[in-house]
Amino acid sequence: MTAEAMVLQAGPRIAATLKPLLLLVGIAAAVAVGVSVVLWSQGPSYSLLYANLAPEDRAQIAQALEAAGIPYRLGNTEDTIEVPSERVSDARMKLAAQGLPESNGGFALLTKESGFGVSQFMEGARYQHALETELARTIASLRPVEGARVHLAVPRQSAFVRDRRPASASVFVQLRPGKRLEREQVEAIVHLVASSIPELEAQAVTVVDQHGRLLSAPKSDDELAVRRQHLELAHRLEEEYARRIEALLTPLVGPGRVRAQVVAQVDMSTTEEAREQYRPESQVVRSEQLSEQSSIDALGPQGIPGSLSNQPPAPGVVLPAGNTNAAAPQQAGAAAAQTVPAVPTNTARQSTRNYEIDRTLAYTRQPAGRLARLTVAVLVDNVRTLGPDGTVQEKPLTPEQLEHITRLVKDAVGFDEARGDSVNVVNEPFNDPSLDPSGDVEKPPLWEHPMVRDLARLLAGLILLIVLVLVVLRPLVRGLLGQGRDSQPQAAPPALPPAAEEQAAESPPEPQPQATVIPREAAQLQALAFEQQVAHARSLVSQDPRRVAQVVRAWVADDD
Repeated sequence: MTAEAMVLQAGPRIAATLKPLLLLVGIAAAVAVGVSVVLWSQGPSYSLLYANLAPEDRAQIAQALEAAGIPYRLGNTEDTIEVPSERVSDARMKLAAQGLPESNGGFALLTKESGFGVSQFMEGARYQHALETELARTIASLRPVEGARVHLAVPRQSAFVRDRRPASASVFVQLRPGKRLEREQVEAIVHLVASSIPELEAQAVTVVDQHGRLLSAPKSDDELAVRRQHLELAHRLEEEYARRIEALLTPLVGPGRVRAQVVAQVDMSTTEEAREQYRPESQVVRSEQLSEQSSIDALGPQGIPGSLSNQPPAPGVVLPAGNTNAAAPQQAGAAAAQTVPAVPTNTARQSTRNYEIDRTLAYTRQPAGRLARLTVAVLVDNVRTLGPDGTVQEKPLTPEQLEHITRLVKDAVGFDEARGDSVNVVNEPFNDPSLDPSGDVEKPPLWEHPMVRDLARLLAGLILLIVLVLVVLRPLVRGLLGQGRDSQPQAAPPALPPAAEEQAAESPPEPQPQATVIPREAAQLQALAFEQQVAHARSLVSQDPRRVAQVVRAWVADDD
């Protein structure tokens, strides 16, 4: 009996002995993997507790969580710690009660006792670092911002004015995926930082995002910058008017049933006008002055000079008592002559009136950004109602409804016909009736919902179990059943004569199908003991390794 025949005879026995052992090992491995998958899918979901932690803070927080019985794990980076989602608030409250974390406390850094030999420079550096930390924390509280860092450049003030240098600051913001900062939010960050640092101008604050984009563009007077500001102003006006229209019509036509587009022509020129206007028809007497003058000529001597005028008084004229003047008669005559009334000879009158005329002085200055013209286009979907049979029916709006919507739109945008505004409302069916409107409330993505994540973990575990059963367990069980069928006793082939056996042993090895070799030599190996077969197999391996390798490959092919 040749060594090759002995190896062929011992091979099936060895394979039959190892197959159950391999099957048990595979089943045990499959069960272990399945249990691990189930435990992983049913385990708690972890959420971020703290990030950007110093090494000493991580150690203290880990000890505090272990003492509180809260499970934790390190995140994707070494400076983050995660705890189960349902225990995030509890963990933060317990850590805050112990004053943790300490290094993220901002101005809490100043409460630490410093050594006796700390210089003034180090004290200033600690204060600046605490201020930067507080500003970064405040900026990170904005909804679109995930994280922020603030760098301050505050030079030391000099007693000489010419040696003074202005302060500056730079802000780095890490935005959340899919989020962006509006212009108002960027300006708010700039003024927040500028107001926190003495003698820091808003123009000296720079804001940059994680993509390297400059968010706080410096203010310049060049034509390109001014034009960009004008376009941004017009765009904001258009968005505001469109938002007003959609918010006004949504309760009437339903969510997502209205679309509005507004084009605003903004006059960015600045005009100044001074005007003085008079109204002569509206006169009012302010003052009046009257002046009258009259002159009377004096009377000269009366009568004829001489003796004729020196006549005694008329009879019956009584002289005054004690008047012995001889000239009394003449005086009496003169008095009688003066009783004749005097007649004026010259009269002058003068009148002066002052009138006030209505006068208007007006100074008008029109600032830039005046709305010159407004064009509004509104598209309204058909009305959808539920019919008696449960089907959705569409019908267009009536002319009265369109007119009513047009009046509402005009009132919402401040329609001015003299300005040349135009409003056009059209009723047409929408192709996508299931489109939901974008509400003001910001909703998280669907994949960030805890229920969706838990369901995904369960589905992943189930898929892994199915793959494990189909790929590992099923072939092992099938191989075990096939081994049972192969172990049944079969009829032994007839033995060969010794001459044929020696001829087969001396013949050189030739490649031929294994199915013809095994039945021919298996009958002669049954009479030998197992120890002899093993000894012959070892000698065959040392003498002809290539033949043995061919036999082993045949066994593997047979097992498969």
